[in-house]
Amino acid sequence: MSLTSAIALLYGPNQEWQKIKEKKQSISNIYLTFLIFFAAIPPASAFIGSTYIGWSIGDGETNKLTTESALYLSIIAYVAILTAVLVLSWFVQWMAKTYGANPSLAECVSLTAYSCTPLFLVGILGSFPILWLDMLFSLLAIGMSINLLYKGVPELMGINKDRGFLFASSILTVCMVCLVGMLAITIIFWGSGLAPVFTS
Repeated sequence: MSLTSAIALLYGPNQEWQKIKEKKQSISNIYLTFLIFFAAIPPASAFIGSTYIGWSIGDGETNKLTTESALYLSIIAYVAILTAVLVLSWFVQWMAKTYGANPSLAECVSLTAYSCTPLFLVGILGSFPILWLDMLFSLLAIGMSINLLYKGVPELMGINKDRGFLFASSILTVCMVCLVGMLAITIIFWGSGLAPVFTS
């Protein structure tokens, strides 16, 4: 999926979801042509923003991470994104039978990965860590991703809109549980000595 197709998904989701369904991409194809590139946008941007530009929280002091620390955290974040898409896709496939769908794992990966397109694209703002602006656009991207999910579920799963609504709501619930789990793991890692290292 090219950048043009990703943007088309934002403006014409119904037509693009249909095209995605017709392509019948394999998991490896989704990862190699879309996910490994788009999932790299947020970590790469965060690396640039946290090492070369920095951010301030209101005290006027600019905070930056060391190159080694930022690189390490960015690599972990990148691997976590690639893994989270696959794990969430397994959950989607597992829940599908409850809603009368029988998708392949590849279709579930398509749904999960392409629904995250706005979140991947907004990640570029990490290069300019203005916290209030980044948060504002991140909330907008979350809303767009949720919209893509609700429109994509009936199309890719082959179920009616009513069941699709319930299914998409269940997927969102799993996403929130995964988010809480990732935050807990982050706290554990930071407590084990893997916390960010700031420049002096």
